[in-house]
Amino acid sequence: MGKTFKSAKSFAKNSSGNVAIMFALAVLPIIAAVGAAIDFGRLVSVKTELAAALDSASLAAASSRGATDAQRQVIALNMFKNNMANNKAADLTTSAIFTVSGSSVVGEAHAEMSALMMGAIGFSSLDLVARNQVGIGGTKKAEIAFVLDYSGSMADPAGGQVKYIAMGQAATKLIDTLTAPDPSKMKFALVPFSQAVYATLPAADVIGAAGTSWTGCTQDRQYPYNLSEAAPLPGVAASQWGQPMVAHPWKSNCADFVTNHLIVRPLTNDFSGLKTQIAQMQPYQNTHIALGAEFGYQILSPTGAFVGAAPYSDKGTAKFMVLLTDGMQTEPAFGPGGSRTAAQGDTNLEQICANAKASGITIVTMAYDLYDTSQRQRLQNCASDPATDFFVVNNGQDVAKAFDAITVAISNTVYLSN
Repeated sequence: MGKTFKSAKSFAKNSSGNVAIMFALAVLPIIAAVGAAIDFGRLVSVKTELAAALDSASLAAASSRGATDAQRQVIALNMFKNNMANNKAADLTTSAIFTVSGSSVVGEAHAEMSALMMGAIGFSSLDLVARNQVGIGGTKKAEIAFVLDYSGSMADPAGGQVKYIAMGQAATKLIDTLTAPDPSKMKFALVPFSQAVYATLPAADVIGAAGTSWTGCTQDRQYPYNLSEAAPLPGVAASQWGQPMVAHPWKSNCADFVTNHLIVRPLTNDFSGLKTQIAQMQPYQNTHIALGAEFGYQILSPTGAFVGAAPYSDKGTAKFMVLLTDGMQTEPAFGPGGSRTAAQGDTNLEQICANAKASGITIVTMAYDLYDTSQRQRLQNCASDPATDFFVVNNGQDVAKAFDAITVAISNTVYLSN
């Protein structure tokens, strides 16, 4: 009996050791996989940061008028170091080399990042490299329309930061970064939308308006004019703006758009004025995404209701619409036969995006703290490239990264040689 017990005890001890060994062997790949996922997430973030820092440095050097090759190299290196000093993680080691080759500034940046989790499987660090080539005195320009959701829900927090504040800070940084190399290459427009938009339009484009211009609140034009960049037809009310806001049981006052600074600003190079308005704008009421897109399309159109847009035939000017929303279409939009429903707004948005893209406008969309799968899919379909021009952002950090990626994409279009 004692012997049997001893044998059983011995077996239990040995068996337990085998289980422990097998468990350790089984867990190791899991730990490696989880660690790889964590480190890969950091790697993607650092890669975006490194590329943005390199691009802005090369752009600054390339756009420095009258600088010698040696001076351009110093400008680029100092800019790169400043960028990385402001943004990089404590465990990141970076370096960069800039050369001037012909009519271009060529940059190469390296980053070494500590592997927080993958060290257990033999990876102590991860290496990154970014390269670019920026034409000196590049010839392209850009027109960029911010079509931004300022409905009431944008005053809610997401990830610890109020949504509209995070959005405004990211948009301001984009303006600063893109205009720093050469302000003459950029124009921006603001289309803050909620349940309506507040804009100044030619009086001939507005129902019943007299004089030369009209300023006030409007919803979309009647269908199918609300899908188009075509100019309103004289005397045809359906083709004109000035359509009244839908009556709501709660306060719905056009004057509140002015109070909240939700005023459409056509294409301009008054960058200071743009940033001031972004800092002042406050959310208000419902969501009419299709109307925002309609006005974004009009502003970028050379034949629309606003002046200042380059002809589509001007291949030296790239046009971008950056559309951000945090919700569903809640405001009714005009459809066939004078119908007016929120669902029609979704359909209209899809067609406006298709028409704008066909006109040569690059559309970038963002779903901000938005978890409805059908609306996410609609915004992704709206983007020019669903893989690279659509962003799901859930907090202020995500928004900042998305706007940084947009900054790089526009910089590449305007400044980069290849």
